[in-house]
Amino acid sequence: MAGLERFHFHVAEQPQADVEALPQFQGLRGPTVDGVEVGFASDESAARHFIGQILIDDDRPAMRGISAPRRPEVVPDLQLESVKELPGTESRLVRFDQTKESIPVFGGHAVCELTADRGLVSASGEVAEVTDVSPIATLAQADALKSLAEHLGVSAESIEGGQPPELQFFADEDSKWHLTWLFSKIPAAPRDFESHGHGLGRSPRDNNPRFDYLVDAHDGSLVYYYSATPIVTAPTFGSGVNEDETAVEFLGQMDGANFQMHDPLRNIVTYDLKHGDVEHPVLQGPIEDNDGNLGDTMKGAVSAHANSSIVDDFYRGVLRRDGIDDNGMELVNVVNCCYPLEEEPPIWHNAAWYDGRMWYGQAPDAGGVLRSFSRYLDVTGHELTHGVTEKTAGLVYRDQTGALNESYSDILGMIIKNWDFKSPADGGDVSTWDWELGAGLGPNGAPLRDLSDPTKTGDPDHMSKYVTTTHDSGGVHTNSNIHNKAAYNVLTSTEADGSRTFTPLEAAYLFYIGLTRLGKLSKFSDSLTAVKDVAGSLWRGDPATRAAKEAAIVAAYAKVGIS
Repeated sequence: MAGLERFHFHVAEQPQADVEALPQFQGLRGPTVDGVEVGFASDESAARHFIGQILIDDDRPAMRGISAPRRPEVVPDLQLESVKELPGTESRLVRFDQTKESIPVFGGHAVCELTADRGLVSASGEVAEVTDVSPIATLAQADALKSLAEHLGVSAESIEGGQPPELQFFADEDSKWHLTWLFSKIPAAPRDFESHGHGLGRSPRDNNPRFDYLVDAHDGSLVYYYSATPIVTAPTFGSGVNEDETAVEFLGQMDGANFQMHDPLRNIVTYDLKHGDVEHPVLQGPIEDNDGNLGDTMKGAVSAHANSSIVDDFYRGVLRRDGIDDNGMELVNVVNCCYPLEEEPPIWHNAAWYDGRMWYGQAPDAGGVLRSFSRYLDVTGHELTHGVTEKTAGLVYRDQTGALNESYSDILGMIIKNWDFKSPADGGDVSTWDWELGAGLGPNGAPLRDLSDPTKTGDPDHMSKYVTTTHDSGGVHTNSNIHNKAAYNVLTSTEADGSRTFTPLEAAYLFYIGLTRLGKLSKFSDSLTAVKDVAGSLWRGDPATRAAKEAAIVAAYAKVGIS
């Protein structure tokens, strides 16, 4: 976003002499007062102190404007958002959102990585100096809603009833600041909206898109918009045959005398819509069976339940994330879904993360047998990662930022698809990986994407081929492939002796933790910085190795024109 300025600091990147001259950055438990070290009361106070120390030495107004020169530990214009333990690094990430006079600055954020004893590892973010705009709204919420309705060509009544709008500062492309009302998940699209680039069939997510809008709180103009919808009980073992004709076991629970497809350990529940309308679902409880042996009667449900369990195990076991929202949310699968508005039941060519649930359609295979899209583990991993992104970086679904949103779903979906759970030390050998996402789901039997060679699906593999368009929210499914190729380069990078530069586990850390460092409006270059910073944290105790890993990441991104 115009108006935002980046800052970045990593202890590992500082010359040793400089670091030694900056004791406030040296793993102290707090600043010194009269020569006596003072302990930090919390991760938040430590992070505020370090960010303040960094910004106070930066002459740019945006940086000095959010620090307090006399008390840098306060950093008053940053609001704590979360504190997260990071896998593999033995560190914690403290995340803040920027505010101005208690009003959020759209896209403004800062993150600070701390050691176990609250020393500084790194800090980065995008912040802004908000100028020439009144913080007092002169346009009431109701009037702003009416103005939005006029812009969209709909009635105000048709879009009211959602969550109350919030004030946000926003800088437009000309760096002009606006005080805006942020209306979230409005069920109406901009007049120039073109759907969809998903590669599968249409869903309610396409025909009933939801958008976030920022409306000027003084004059009612429409300033910006983006898509809001990218596209304990004792457990009991059940069993059944999945869509690949493989017998699998899965966890459920007993409800009286019946077995339910409700895994109480992972909090996963699977429903059968019985070829009902996904737009008007009627769910009558989890799928049940009298003894938990479903045989081959519910192949789609078995695949959905088993594959979502694999995704959940990856996020919990490998990345130490407590479910999609990192707060143990229920993961809901719904199989046998149809969308009569687009396709005649029982066919629906789609699988989608929508309204916080996974919805699976079905279509006939080459032999005419109706098969569920729940059989695609990579598609499930991709869609559920949209939920993770929503709860971490919150990357807006538009233009290059939206392409980055899609790419992170592709990358983590691909890692999950190929992950070797029998090799917990590193996740397996990437030389054996299948790099196609949604094999057979694209036109003429092609995949939806191919991370190893995006040109196979007619997509760009370099920034010189970046597509500028209004279609598909700015080409998010097309341009994502440029960043996908960079990730492929990272995952397959080799040393001079032919050995892999990164294990799959290390790469998973790089991209997942990198995602958590990004902000709402981050671009491809920000992702490079974030991933490189993670490498600096993972190997901060070994300067030579760290330098080699960071160089490999920079080279991988440079091959696709990202710097």
